[in-house]
Amino acid sequence: MGKGVISRKTIFSLILSGFVLVLLFLHQTILTGAGRFLSPQGTGNADVVVVEGSEVIREDAIRSGLKLLSSGNALRLVVVYQKAERKRIFAWPSNYSLFLIRELEEVGLRKDQIIVLEVPEEHPVTLTEAQVVLSNLSKSGVRRVILVTEGFHTRRSLWAYKEVGSSLGIEIIPYPYFTRYHSGNWWQQIYGTKDFFEESLKFFYYLLRGYIPIKSLFVS
Repeated sequence: MGKGVISRKTIFSLILSGFVLVLLFLHQTILTGAGRFLSPQGTGNADVVVVEGSEVIREDAIRSGLKLLSSGNALRLVVVYQKAERKRIFAWPSNYSLFLIRELEEVGLRKDQIIVLEVPEEHPVTLTEAQVVLSNLSKSGVRRVILVTEGFHTRRSLWAYKEVGSSLGIEIIPYPYFTRYHSGNWWQQIYGTKDFFEESLKFFYYLLRGYIPIKSLFVS
């Protein structure tokens, strides 16, 4: 081989080196962008704030919902929790819905500002939740919803709600909240890394099963 000819191996090494350098200099930007992809945040006012929960409701979620109400973004708070028949929680109140209403009244909300919805824990859980919640809200004339969700669960939940809401004429505005990390430092925390990869897998599972559309990859 002549001296003026660069081998394929050399070209490959140069490209790989360049790629590594780009990652070194831009890794924080790339990882932050990935975190924001899974936790899009919208703006605007709505008829209600929907706070997503699991079997229990996080204090951070309620705090985020109350902040939106106090800022005038909505007038009513909808708290959603899952009914888990197979799971037993120690010291569980006999009527969790009533318990939540009383606790929210204690922090200053009027009874007419509070809606508590219990949803079944049925597969696919997030899509089932969206169907139950939005069908209930549509009956009372709700047309815009601010959806408060935890961190990297936001994109999957947003699109499950959008899929259901589109046929009911309900617009969804995402509002993520974080507890132990945020979208700009998740890779520095073990919980952040775990949540990011778990929710990435669940998002693509929903995508492959057709629960959410392909455009959810490109549009928030």
